[in-house]
Amino acid sequence: MLNLGRLHLLSELSVLGTITAVAEAVHLTRPAVSQQLAQLEQEAETALFERVGKRIELTPAGKRLVEQSHELFRMVNDMESELAKGKAEVVGEIRLATFGSAGVGILPGVFQQLSDSYPQLTLSVVELEPAEAIKAAAANQVDIAIIDDMVDTGPFTEKLDFFPLCTDKFVAVMAATHRLAGRKVIRLKEMPNEKWALNLSAMHYHSFLIRAFHAAGVVPKVIANYKNSAASLHLVKQTDLVTLLPTLMLQMDGVLNGLTTVNISPDLTRKVSIALPKGTSAKPSVKAVIDALNDVATKIAD
Repeated sequence: MLNLGRLHLLSELSVLGTITAVAEAVHLTRPAVSQQLAQLEQEAETALFERVGKRIELTPAGKRLVEQSHELFRMVNDMESELAKGKAEVVGEIRLATFGSAGVGILPGVFQQLSDSYPQLTLSVVELEPAEAIKAAAANQVDIAIIDDMVDTGPFTEKLDFFPLCTDKFVAVMAATHRLAGRKVIRLKEMPNEKWALNLSAMHYHSFLIRAFHAAGVVPKVIANYKNSAASLHLVKQTDLVTLLPTLMLQMDGVLNGLTTVNISPDLTRKVSIALPKGTSAKPSVKAVIDALNDVATKIAD
């Protein structure tokens, strides 16, 4: 008989790609994970994975087993959700992964709402780029991941449910004294000679912005490449540089002192959504966090 816990390890291996990563995710030693996976192969009486370079890839038999296990895990999650709903307790810890601007714009309000309504519920947060956050949700490292539509969800549709959260618009941010500060709307094609402060280290964010510039026939002159948005904004405030930031990043009180925002045409937007393991959204504690996320996101949109 196949062991459910070992099937979980194989499923996580299919997402994370190395035994070391799986061991870290489930808080076991590497030898312990290897032993459990070896026992699963014995139970299945066939090879389920093989080493390819530095990564481990599932064999065709391993892939079929993981695909067939998706429905099993969903059923288990559904049963756990029904049991939790019966108790109707909003307690325990919910682990959430978010990208930076959602962490700035949405999560403070979520923390406050949950603290007021559910004092026995703990929300723990880790900042991850959407591509890593969705993997963390698929590997059960987090209970909820906030992602955007710059990440490919296709490989995870069998493991995860997705719910829309909000639309996030990018705007040009510049010093209040900048010559373009009085404009209501700016077309990127009107800005071929501007100097930019852009974060080029986040691959999906970088690709999104560069595609927008190229569509406008502009090659941006990136003078400053800052990961830290606060540092970027401070530089922009003191110079003639311009940056492009999502409005979620601009929700902090006082963040725009000395700065102004100008809309970009055509609109640069991204869809923000929630990803979580199938069958878990009905658990009272998970649902409480989802409801709080939606409440805060709706207030920001209004």
